[in-house]
Amino acid sequence: MEKDTIGKLRGLNSLVAEALDAGVTRTEQMHRAIARRPYAVLKRISPVASPVRTVEFVESTISGMVYWTIRLATRAGGGAIAHVLTQLDANAPAGKQRR
Repeated sequence: MEKDTIGKLRGLNSLVAEALDAGVTRTEQMHRAIARRPYAVLKRISPVASPVRTVEFVESTISGMVYWTIRLATRAGGGAIAHVLTQLDANAPAGKQRR
């Protein structure tokens, strides 16, 4: 594989990583906004307010950990791809020169 091809693949890897991170972030924001609504209503009802706060905390913690794990996995995947590209780059012929 030529160095210019590897350079293009690095750029693609970066773009995909940024897009995935932005997509996960937006999905998490939407999830939290949607989940907040029923909790807000239920917390106004005195007999269930305390358990609702607990459920909200647990749900928010678990979903936050899931989104964190997704981000971690995508970054690890991107890092693995970058590592492979570095190894390929070390053995690649110069190829075409960019103008």
